[in-house]
Amino acid sequence: MKVTLHLNDIHQLFVAPEFDPFEPDAVAQSGMDQLVDALKPSGLRDRLEAVVILPAEEVTADVVERIHSAVTRYCRFQIDENRRELASLRWQGVKSLQTGVIFLALCLLLSASIDGAEALPGTLRRLGSEGFLIAGWVSMWHPAELLLYAWWPYWRQMRVYEHIMGMDISVQPKTVEKAAYAR
Repeated sequence: MKVTLHLNDIHQLFVAPEFDPFEPDAVAQSGMDQLVDALKPSGLRDRLEAVVILPAEEVTADVVERIHSAVTRYCRFQIDENRRELASLRWQGVKSLQTGVIFLALCLLLSASIDGAEALPGTLRRLGSEGFLIAGWVSMWHPAELLLYAWWPYWRQMRVYEHIMGMDISVQPKTVEKAAYAR
């Protein structure tokens, strides 16, 4: 997969430029955000190649090495950030699971108690019993979501940044085009 990044400054690789609606090729994303967006729908199987187009005065002999080092540092930071978020998410999942299990046990106890209460009419017994069963199982929804599904975006993001770290980088000078003026 080949992604071309048109940058006015090398720093725009990491910092989004100010959006200018009068500029026909204006971009409101940093180069890294463009790379991440390009990789989101892909399977990360193809080798990534980034062609960075910079003003001619910024294209130096060591620019590819500088960009590669900066991209690696940036990706490692993002991967570490996602790992911290995953650890926090796991902790939230375990804590909510503890709360959910206690609430479920309490609801099962109340359901069994109401089901066995002969003083209540049958319909009211069934309504109370089923209501507590449902409430108890619904309390397990959030822990299940956290532990089963919420971690996928963080994991995927880490894979995307690992893929970006291994990309091939080439730099080309920006060619100056004559502006076409409308009459």
